[in-house]
Amino acid sequence: MKTSEQLYESIKSNLLDVMMNVMQNLENTDFISQLEEIFEQHFRITKIEFFLYEDNQFYPAATDKKLSSEAFVGVFGKLTYPMRKDSSLEDEESTDFADDTLMIRNEKREPIAMILVKSTEVWNRFTESDHFKNFQVLLGELIETINNSASLHTHSKNYQSLLEATKEFNSTMETKVIHERLVSTVVTNLNSVRVELILSQEQLDNSNVYRLFDYSNELPSTTAAFLSGELKVGRDARNNLEILSAPVKGMQGTYGILQLSAPCNYVFTSTEKEFVRNISESAGHAIENSSLYDQSHRLIDELQLVNEVSKKLTERLTFEEIIYYLNERIVDTFEPEEIAFVYFSENGQSVISKDTTKYFLTDAGRRYLDYAERQVRKENEAVFIVDLDGNEIDGFSPYRSLIIAPVILSERIAGYTLLMHTEKYHFTFEDYKLVKAIISHSSLAFSNSALREKLQNLANKDHMTGLFARGYLDRHMSSAFKKGAGGAFLLLDVDDFKQVNDQFGHIVGDQVLQQTARLLQSSISGDDIAGRWGGEKFAIYLPGATLVKGMHLAERLLVELPETTEPSVTVSIGVSVWEPSANHETYQQLFQNTDEALYAAKSGGKNRIVVSESVLAE
Repeated sequence: MKTSEQLYESIKSNLLDVMMNVMQNLENTDFISQLEEIFEQHFRITKIEFFLYEDNQFYPAATDKKLSSEAFVGVFGKLTYPMRKDSSLEDEESTDFADDTLMIRNEKREPIAMILVKSTEVWNRFTESDHFKNFQVLLGELIETINNSASLHTHSKNYQSLLEATKEFNSTMETKVIHERLVSTVVTNLNSVRVELILSQEQLDNSNVYRLFDYSNELPSTTAAFLSGELKVGRDARNNLEILSAPVKGMQGTYGILQLSAPCNYVFTSTEKEFVRNISESAGHAIENSSLYDQSHRLIDELQLVNEVSKKLTERLTFEEIIYYLNERIVDTFEPEEIAFVYFSENGQSVISKDTTKYFLTDAGRRYLDYAERQVRKENEAVFIVDLDGNEIDGFSPYRSLIIAPVILSERIAGYTLLMHTEKYHFTFEDYKLVKAIISHSSLAFSNSALREKLQNLANKDHMTGLFARGYLDRHMSSAFKKGAGGAFLLLDVDDFKQVNDQFGHIVGDQVLQQTARLLQSSISGDDIAGRWGGEKFAIYLPGATLVKGMHLAERLLVELPETTEPSVTVSIGVSVWEPSANHETYQQLFQNTDEALYAAKSGGKNRIVVSESVLAE
């Protein structure tokens, strides 16, 4: 039987051998298993439970035999920091066997480890010897040395990884590269945890190493880290995981969260936390620089676009020309799958522009238009939707990303533009702001166009009757002749109108002219034009009409006018038609021929229709 001194020297030699083995191969040496062998060899103790002291608490460590295939390897996972955070000395079933405790301290008498044992006769004799204290000190020095070496090794490895990653961060302006390098570096250094990059909505790229931040469904610790900009440790109770959430932040804000998930028996060490915090902040600064670079270029492009649009819209464009131009620029810049331009008529009815895509003519498309109109009237401003819920439009929603921008005229919503895409988050917040700016600039153009149209209508229309004035009718028919359009032309003259004025007064006379104008306007359709030729004389142009159609309208007016005027009056009508291919008749000749037919109707007894002799001659 060995003396206590011999036993101590033998144990000391074994422990020094273990230390040399561990120091030579820090990442692949099972210190605790070798320690178990020493206890079994020298004290005949077949089972020990090893605890390490971390954050004012003892945690059980594990050997290779106790670790699952998904757990940690090497001294880093078993000595420098313990696992099984949810275990405790009070309720850990594996400690029931123990009847003695070996407390291990460092030079400052601070606890660094503890070993629970089932005492044996050899163990009891040794603990009563003078060498037991030396054994405790030796174990403390051994564990402290290994911890320090492992910590130094880890710091060196982490520093090198951080240095290489930071170099790459600072050498690129592509956020995709930064995202991928951030995740790959942490995965390499902490290969026993699952790494996930969670980005805010503004940080979109083509990488697949991240997901978007979901404010309503994130873990409390994840949300807390994002809002506070501080590293947080939490628990995923549903999946039984330990969570470390590190903000990816720069000087101007937090751009996402680097989230680490580990088994429930994992304790994130201060070394790991420091590494994750440093590389996340380094990536955050790189992302911020990249974002500022992108923003500066995007801002220049946006200013150029807004300036170009504003310059174009200052031209004398019609309502339709404005919409056509906006459609071209919006489709080219934002690539919507569907786009609608809707304006509200004076009676509040929605009118769809011809530049609207055909989808909105379907029942499904109309549901989106109804939804857009409700939203824009409710909010009274632009609306941005990144992921539309199908229930919002009373049915299945293939289109998820929407921008609704109202057209404001004189502080009133005069219409709106709707952009849609099936891919959620297709439109960014920057897209939304730019569309909003473009439509806002176009509102002034629409207002100017409407004003010009009103002024033009005042110039083109006869103020008293509301029919087109002779000048407009002259220009329109002259243009029709140049384009080679045919049609029927009617000249009408109210019979004995002077007697109406003399007998009833000019106010009644004006009312008769207005009643006549209303009948003429209600009797035509489509491209037909009715105008006041002057005094009590009116004209009607029927593009493409035959003599039969012209006569049918003339006969109808001859019958209906006495019935719709008060006092009742009759009318004389001259009718003429022309076919551009038949002769080289000019507009002036057409008017002269029709006027001669009207004169014949008046001379022949009034209240009758006369067809131009030039037509009859053909």
